[in-house]
Amino acid sequence: MNCNYFGGGLLYVLTAAATTIYSPPSHGESTADYLIFPRIGAIFRTDLEADSVLDDDDYKYGVDLFATAEHGKLLFLGELLLSKHEQEIERIQLGWRVGDSKVWLGRFHNPVGYWNSQFHHGSYMETSISRPSVVEFEDDDGILPMHLTGLLVEGVKEYAKKGIGYALAVASGPEFSDRLEPLDVLEPTSGSQDLSLAANVYLEPVIYSPTRYGLYVNYNEIPAVGRGFEEIRQINAGAYGNWESHPWRLLGSTFYVDNRLQQPAGTITDNFFSGYLQAEYSLDDRWTVFGRSEWTFGDSNDAYLTLFPHYITDRLLGGVRMGAFGQHAFKLEISGNRTQRDNFGQIMLQWDAMF
Repeated sequence: MNCNYFGGGLLYVLTAAATTIYSPPSHGESTADYLIFPRIGAIFRTDLEADSVLDDDDYKYGVDLFATAEHGKLLFLGELLLSKHEQEIERIQLGWRVGDSKVWLGRFHNPVGYWNSQFHHGSYMETSISRPSVVEFEDDDGILPMHLTGLLVEGVKEYAKKGIGYALAVASGPEFSDRLEPLDVLEPTSGSQDLSLAANVYLEPVIYSPTRYGLYVNYNEIPAVGRGFEEIRQINAGAYGNWESHPWRLLGSTFYVDNRLQQPAGTITDNFFSGYLQAEYSLDDRWTVFGRSEWTFGDSNDAYLTLFPHYITDRLLGGVRMGAFGQHAFKLEISGNRTQRDNFGQIMLQWDAMF
C-alpha cells in the first residue's frame, strides 16, 4: 500500500484529532506521545547459488513514525513507515477503554505469538536486527498474516497477583498475489481480502511483568486467484514465552501451520512446524550479546512455502548490540541461513535510534 505524503498527512491529522476530540480540559486529561525511529542498515551475503532470488548485497534505510493519544476512555494509535521501498500506514487504531480491556477498530498487528504482539516497525525496540523469518512482515516476504483490519479486543485481568491476558480479533486478513497483501486502509475496496480470526491468551506470573507464557490460534481465508488458486484456508497455532531475569532474557515461539490450497481441480493440503528461540545476555547497560535458532519441519515440497522463495526455513545467528549517545544503538548480526533454494552466510550491520 503506497500512501506517500497523503498517508503521512492522514496519520498526522488523525493523531491531532485524537488529542482534541474532547477539547475542554474539564472533560478529562489528554495525553499524547510521538516517537521517531530512524534506521540505516547493510546486508552482505556469501555462497548464494547462481540462480538465487537473493542479492549479494542490500542496503536498507527508513524511518518509523509512531504516535499514541488518550483522552479519558478514548484511545488512538498510529504508525507510519517510510523506507527505501515503501511508504505505508502500518497501524491505525481508534479505541475505547472498557474496564481492564481496550476495544480497537482499525488496522493492527495480528496477535500471533510474542514477537508480532510486542515489537513494531521501529527496530530500535528489538535487540536483534532481523525478525524471526516466520513472523517477518508481509512486505518482506512474510509467510503469515502480520496485519489485520477490523476489531481487536485486548486486556489483562488480575488474579492472585498474576495477570491473565488476552487478545481477540475479528478482521479482514490479506490476499495473495506475488506476496501477502493486507487490506489497504486508504483504498479499502482495491483488494479482495477475506475473514481472519485470532485469539491469544497468556499468563504473567506477576501482573504487568515482562515475563509471560501463552497460546494462540489464527484462522485465515486468503484469496489467491492471481496465483491459480481460488482460496487458501490457513490455520496456524502455537505456544510462546518470554522470560526475563537480569542479565538474561529468553524468548521463543512455536508455530503449527496447516494450509488448504483450493484449486478448480481439487484441494492441496500441506502443513509444517516452525519456531525460534532467542537468548540475550546484558554485559552492562550498553552491551548485549544475543543468539537465535530458527527451524522448520515438514517444509520439503510444501506447496504453500513454494510461494515464498525468500523464506528462511532454518537459521542460526549471533550478534551484539551496543547502546550509545542516549537512545542510539549499533548492531552486528552474523548468521547461517537456509531457504528452499539456498544455503548462505549473512552479515548484517545496522544503526537504530529513538527520538
